[in-house]
Amino acid sequence: MASIRKFRNSWQVRVSYVDKFGKQRTASKSGFKTKRQAQEYGTTLEYNYTHGGDLNNRNVDFIPYLIKWYQTFREPQLADATKSKYEYTIQVATNYFGKMKLKDINTTTYQKFLNLYGNGDGTTDHPAHAKATAEKINTHIRACVRNAINDGIIHHDFTANTHLVYDPSHTRGIHYLNVEQTSKLIKYLKGHLETGSIVNYMILTTLMTGMRASEVAALTWDSLDRKHLTLNINKSWDFIKKDFKATKNRTSNRVIDINHDLVDLLTKLQFSQNMYLNTHHQENSKNLMFITDRGSIPDYGTLNAQLKKALQRAGIEAELTFHGLRHTHASILLFKGVPIAYISQRLGHENISTTTRIYLHIIKELENKESEKTTDYMDQLLNIN
Repeated sequence: MASIRKFRNSWQVRVSYVDKFGKQRTASKSGFKTKRQAQEYGTTLEYNYTHGGDLNNRNVDFIPYLIKWYQTFREPQLADATKSKYEYTIQVATNYFGKMKLKDINTTTYQKFLNLYGNGDGTTDHPAHAKATAEKINTHIRACVRNAINDGIIHHDFTANTHLVYDPSHTRGIHYLNVEQTSKLIKYLKGHLETGSIVNYMILTTLMTGMRASEVAALTWDSLDRKHLTLNINKSWDFIKKDFKATKNRTSNRVIDINHDLVDLLTKLQFSQNMYLNTHHQENSKNLMFITDRGSIPDYGTLNAQLKKALQRAGIEAELTFHGLRHTHASILLFKGVPIAYISQRLGHENISTTTRIYLHIIKELENKESEKTTDYMDQLLNIN
């Protein structure tokens, strides 16, 4: 029980408890103007203790806790690219919250943070941000706060009942080619594989598999299983360090099915590649599938530039990045009625909800079409004589 006593012109509350090491400890606070305020605070202390909290940790600063949470629960299992996103979240949170304590942050404070980050204030110090970025930061902080609740440091989720704020003008939608455009691009690529850039092979492979650019770039010849018609994705390419690295996450390691035509095209590529290496006395020490005549992997800027040229030469009016080829693959599968669970696995997403979130607009469009088909079918049934 909390003990309340008057000390000079204010009230003081003291709570005795046993910490997680079995030692008897006390926590106290004074300066309350009324006895009721002291009692309410004492009740809060007791609540935190009975719900598994350590009262000595009630004054934890938010940023050190966020860093410790990231280092303990996230960093060990993340690829470098994903680590940088968490580190960016920590930087943004540090700039805003500074030395604020977890217990002093409430829903209003957090919503003001979301408002400033999303909309900005018109200055270069606080620019507006896109939905995806604001969403990612909110997700990171929310997970940390829930962990703090489990640790008993705070007993309320200050991220609850808040809403995401972002600048629509900074938010780019999902861009992809339709089936007709994709067919035109594939026809062009197949006619310019031998005379064009190695990027043409990479574009075609991405269209047929939905792989990430870093995954396509990291393909080695032992990734190709001609007998079972599969590609084994177990690594990705670091375009900056120009070397292999781990895939984005655990589920990114996967084996995907490909067709005979792609296997045949890749087999021809390997034959011509070996011929070139032998005649020019060069080696492919990393056994890479897609290397230039200079023995290097095209960087991401080159991939986008060559894709733009291919689209123009194929007579396709579309603004598309190389990553848009992955979206194109997924979109075509969705429109063809392939189950989303299979698409999610093929893309290497962590879960189906990720796939659903990214392609929600396409799924809704398909649902509308299915609704129309269902209504038409019901009309037919009702009109049966």
